[in-house]
Amino acid sequence: MSATIAIEGHEPLLLGACRVIAEAGANHNNSVERAIEMARAAAAAGAWAIKFQLYKADSISVPDSPKYWEDPFGTDTQHEAFMVSDRLPYDAYGEIAAACRELGILFFATPFDLDAVAALEAIQTPVYKIASGDITHRGLIEAVAATGRPVLLATGASTAEEVHRAVEWSGLGPDRLCLLACTLTYPTPDDDGHFARITSFRREFAPYLIGFSDHTRGAAGAWMTAALGGVCIEKHYTLDQALPDVPDHAFSVEPDKLAEMVAACDRAATLRGEEWIGVRDSERPARVGARRSLVLERDVDAGVALTADDLGVKRPGTGIAPAELGSMLGRTLRARRPRGTVLSEHDLD
Repeated sequence: MSATIAIEGHEPLLLGACRVIAEAGANHNNSVERAIEMARAAAAAGAWAIKFQLYKADSISVPDSPKYWEDPFGTDTQHEAFMVSDRLPYDAYGEIAAACRELGILFFATPFDLDAVAALEAIQTPVYKIASGDITHRGLIEAVAATGRPVLLATGASTAEEVHRAVEWSGLGPDRLCLLACTLTYPTPDDDGHFARITSFRREFAPYLIGFSDHTRGAAGAWMTAALGGVCIEKHYTLDQALPDVPDHAFSVEPDKLAEMVAACDRAATLRGEEWIGVRDSERPARVGARRSLVLERDVDAGVALTADDLGVKRPGTGIAPAELGSMLGRTLRARRPRGTVLSEHDLD
């Protein structure tokens, strides 16, 4: 039996469906109004959830921490970059969460410190995300797991051993923990996409559900994730890629592309279907119509021994199967049959 992760008031995470998570991050540019506008557009696009990031520059990095991404905004360190986008107070997310409930889209967030966890608990956030960079932050993993909420754990830039260790720290079973395959490169070049890891993760970490945190450009990751059995895809999302200050805007998808991803996930999950080998109901007419039978290539009288020249192999497959050709040679007909007759055992002595 495959795992299922229930989410309060929303569709569950489960194998056979692929949910789209609009990763808003800090792309609200410190504006509650823009965050709500983002939620409204994501809901209209059909996204399952919208996710934000709660951090403060002083609690996430030291002042001279080097950046591992490039952007045109003139900051030299992570600390400087986070200072630009950390001005929205944690308690402001309550208003955003309330708006999401009215819009019918799931609100949740990635906390980067314990104060953020407390703030999210105060507004009863129904699910949490732990960022790839915090897969070694045991204290944060344990604090988030202790909330009792489901957790999505990203695994970018991690080894299998590190992922196993983080799962152990969490103490969470497959009904509460979903692992996200990820490449921690912004943006991720296609050569480093490696969506095939979904298959490896599903095998290595069974029976945990597996999703994907996607940093590649465009919507193609939706097709890949759903087709490979991922249950969700998280994608950086913005209202406008040209917005300033936050580097994530440039490689995020806008609402129209988010809607494209939702449609892609729905169709790809359906196209993926089930893994069992056998005849589908829609194939049953073709099982007869597209297969062949042994047929007479000329008129043959009763009692005349059949030769290879008498027999052909043609559609439909309603008669004796072509594989029986050898055993038909030398047999005789009960009655005269014309050219084109689809032979059955009833026709033969």
